[in-house]
Amino acid sequence: MCAQLLSKRKLTQYRKQLNGTHARVGGILFGLLAWFVLASVFPANLMPYPFETLVLTAELIQSGAAFSHLFVTLWRTLLGFLGAFILGGTIGVLMGVSNYGEKFFVPYIVIGLSIPAIAWAAISTLSLGLSPMAPVVATIATTFPFIAINVWKGVQNIRTDLLKMSSAFGVSNPRLLRRVILPNTAPALFSASRFGLAISWKIVTIAEIFASSSGVGYMLIRAYESYQYELAWAWAVLFMIVILLIEYGVFRQLEKRAYAYRSATDVVGVA
Repeated sequence: MCAQLLSKRKLTQYRKQLNGTHARVGGILFGLLAWFVLASVFPANLMPYPFETLVLTAELIQSGAAFSHLFVTLWRTLLGFLGAFILGGTIGVLMGVSNYGEKFFVPYIVIGLSIPAIAWAAISTLSLGLSPMAPVVATIATTFPFIAINVWKGVQNIRTDLLKMSSAFGVSNPRLLRRVILPNTAPALFSASRFGLAISWKIVTIAEIFASSSGVGYMLIRAYESYQYELAWAWAVLFMIVILLIEYGVFRQLEKRAYAYRSATDVVGVA
């Protein structure tokens, strides 16, 4: 009986993966088709065709020019994302477990959400100049409110009886965080990570336009100012490829491992 359930479940999972692969490939092909149509409408010097842009992107990779600037942007994005995740995650947990913490931090979250990213980029540039930390600071300031909200709502969804029981048995705060809060807020943490990283990419690129002499954002504005629009598109496509690789190569794999226990639990429960 269990063997039959396992085989059926594996077949169902295989079909879901196959359908997901078809959907992703279909989405990419549709995007390329839409790009081709738009390129046919706009002047060639403003929007090149997909094949031309991909060829130019490959040339950037082969020449080695892409890696130095791409590494700088990725490093700044990682630092900004980690800083925003630590700050936003801490605030989100405090808001979720304490009514006082919620009332204390809500004004800061509202203010942080209302200030546009380009304003933080300009402020960090005026404050730090062309320092490598200017894009990082702008990323942290822009991203942490979004992460805090996701974590806050995730902590609020934890069953209150678990928190009361932990308090009654005198569970320490570090143990409460490790054994109760983190496992029960895993979906919210993954959502916050995806959302925060997606915002971090954008903010770092914008900040590099204002406050950097290296990175993908700097190369984009440099290509734009020299009227090399096809080169700007090539840098943008290169960045898109890296983002997709991180999404499907890192986040999806971590998510599968984090939720692997669910499939085993479902099979045992049905059996």
